[in-house]
Amino acid sequence: MKKNSKSLLHLSWETAFFWEGCPLCFLVQKSLRSYIENILYESVNDPSLRGKIREKGGFCEEHSLQLITFNDLLGISIIYEDIIKNYTLPNLKKKIIANNISCIFCEKEKEYERLYILALEDVLRNKDSFELWKENAYDFCQPHKEIIKNIAPNLYAKIEPFSNTKRKKYPEHIYKAFTWDRDYAELFLKKLQMIRYNKAK
Repeated sequence: MKKNSKSLLHLSWETAFFWEGCPLCFLVQKSLRSYIENILYESVNDPSLRGKIREKGGFCEEHSLQLITFNDLLGISIIYEDIIKNYTLPNLKKKIIANNISCIFCEKEKEYERLYILALEDVLRNKDSFELWKENAYDFCQPHKEIIKNIAPNLYAKIEPFSNTKRKKYPEHIYKAFTWDRDYAELFLKKLQMIRYNKAK
């Protein structure tokens, strides 16, 4: 397979193999961050989207905290005002305490996980990509290993024998912890450029 014939998903995976941590965490959270940014900066006043968020009862605790890290106070306040005014307060007046939140970001995260896992099966069929993964990639975090095992058992069987030789990042390896600092992605991209520059030399 020629380099220029690789799909965007394939190239995304090869980039993630240089990440110092679970490569699936990197890809999923990077995509999720773009999705959240798009909502805050492009779709915050979309009535259908806000209606969908209300129907689901808002956001889970984890994604509520991640949402705040964007520091877009106007966009966040518009969303939460809508949730409180049109969902929380009406339920409280009816003496209903809603605890069945179905977070849209949780749903999106699961979509991205499935998309990237199924793409990885094709990526690792490529001999060069497989060697790149073996040589450079960190081990998958334990939560993502379980998800890979459920979604793509053949893929799991292929990667598991190499698990003991792979570098692990703690506590991410156990807890699926991932920093949401904006500078984190920028530092990674700079490091990747340095690696590629040194290899070219």
